[in-house]
Amino acid sequence: MEQLKPAPRATAIMVFLLVLNILNMVDRNLITSFGSVIIADLELSDSQFGLLTGFIFVFFYSVMGLFMGALADRVHRPRLIAAGLVLWSTLTALSGTAKSFLDIGLARLFIGVGESAMTPSAMSILSDLYPRAMRGTATGFYYLGVPLGAGGSFVIAGLLGPAIGWRNCFYLLGGLGLVLALLLLAMRDPERGAMELPCRANDRDEQPPEAELTNNWRQVTGDVMAVIKSVPALAWTMIGAVFLHLPLGAGQFAIVWLERERGFAIGEITATYGLVYIVFGTAGTFLGGILSDLYQKRYRGGRVRFLALLMVFMMPLMVSFRFVSPDSTLFYIGMASGMFMVSGFYGPAFSTVQDLTPVRLRGVMTGLLLVACNLLGLGIGAVMTGYISDILAAMDVFEPLTKALLVVDLIGVGAPLSFMLASIYLPRVATPKIDSIEA
Repeated sequence: MEQLKPAPRATAIMVFLLVLNILNMVDRNLITSFGSVIIADLELSDSQFGLLTGFIFVFFYSVMGLFMGALADRVHRPRLIAAGLVLWSTLTALSGTAKSFLDIGLARLFIGVGESAMTPSAMSILSDLYPRAMRGTATGFYYLGVPLGAGGSFVIAGLLGPAIGWRNCFYLLGGLGLVLALLLLAMRDPERGAMELPCRANDRDEQPPEAELTNNWRQVTGDVMAVIKSVPALAWTMIGAVFLHLPLGAGQFAIVWLERERGFAIGEITATYGLVYIVFGTAGTFLGGILSDLYQKRYRGGRVRFLALLMVFMMPLMVSFRFVSPDSTLFYIGMASGMFMVSGFYGPAFSTVQDLTPVRLRGVMTGLLLVACNLLGLGIGAVMTGYISDILAAMDVFEPLTKALLVVDLIGVGAPLSFMLASIYLPRVATPKIDSIEA
C-alpha cells in the first residue's frame, strides 16, 4: 500500500500553529487566572463569573466556529486565522479597561468571535500536511497549546500579576497577538486533500461539479448530518467530547475554589497551579496523541478506546482531589491527574473526527465539534457551577463551590462511556465509505 509522507513545510507550519494556539489559550484563560481579583475588582457574583467564562464567551465562539469552519473549507486559511487573531487580540487589550460586568462581557463576546477562526482552520491545515497515520500525533502537538497556554496564563497571573496588575497583563498579551498576525500574511495555504490516498481521492478530485458544496447552508447542514448518521463512531465521539468539557467548564473556578475554600492566599497557588498544568497537561497532550496512534495500530477500537481507558483510570484520582487536604501529596497527584486526563483528549478525539469526515467537510465538522464541546460542554459546565454555588451559598451550605464542582465532575463520567461506545463502532468503519456520500 502506498505510504504518504508529511509535506516538506509540515513541521515549521505545525510549530507556528502551536505558538498561535498557545497565545489563543493564554488570552482566553487570563480571566480565569485572575478570577478572584477580577471578581473582587468588578464586584461579580459566581453566576456572573460563570457567564463570563461560560456562555458569554462560548456562545459566540461556538456559533461562529461553524461559520469559520465553513469558511476554512473555502478561503485562504492562514489569512482567516490572521483576521481572527487581530480581532481577539484587540479585544483582549480592551478587556484591561473594563469597569463593569457589561464592559468585560462585551469584550469576551468578541474575543470568542475572533478565536473561533483558529482551530477549524488549523485542523484542516494539519490534515493537509500529515497522512492519516500521523494525524493523532500532529493534532496532539497542536493541542499542546492548551496546557502550555492555559498553564502559562496562570504563571503570568502568578508572576506578572503582582508586579504590573491584571489590566496591564491584558494589554501586553493583546499587543503580542497583533505582532504575530503580520507573520500569517506571508504563510502559504497548503494544497487541500494532498495527504489522502488514491482510494479516497474521489472526495477531493472526482466530485462532479453539481455535487460541490456551495454557500447554501441547508446543503452544508444536510451533508454534515448525513455523515454523522452514517458513522455512529463519529456521533459518539462528539457526545463524549461534550461530557468531557462539562468538568472543563467547572474548572474555570479552579483558582477561585483554591483560594476561597482550600485556604490559599490570593496569588499564592496561581503560579504553582500553572506550572503543574504546563508539565502534566503537556505530557497528557503529547502522549495522548502518540500513544493513541500506537494503540490504534495494534488494538481494536482505535484512538477513542485508548481515550476511554485512560479516563477510567484517571477519573478516581481527579475526583479525590476535591476531598483531600491541600497538605496531602494526594491533593497534588489528583490535580496533576485531572490535567493529564483532560489534555490527553485532544489528539485522539480530534484526529478521529478528521479521519471519519470527508475532506470537503473537515473544517465545518471541526467547527461543529467545537460548538458541541464549548457551548454544550464548557459553557453549561461553567454556568452550572456558578449557579449551583450561589444557590448553595444562599442556603448556608458548607463549602458550596466544592459541592458545585463535584456535581459537574460526576456528570463527566458520561465521557468514557461515550468514547467506549464510539470504539465499538470503529471496526465497522475502519476504512470509511463516507467519502462516497453524495453532497
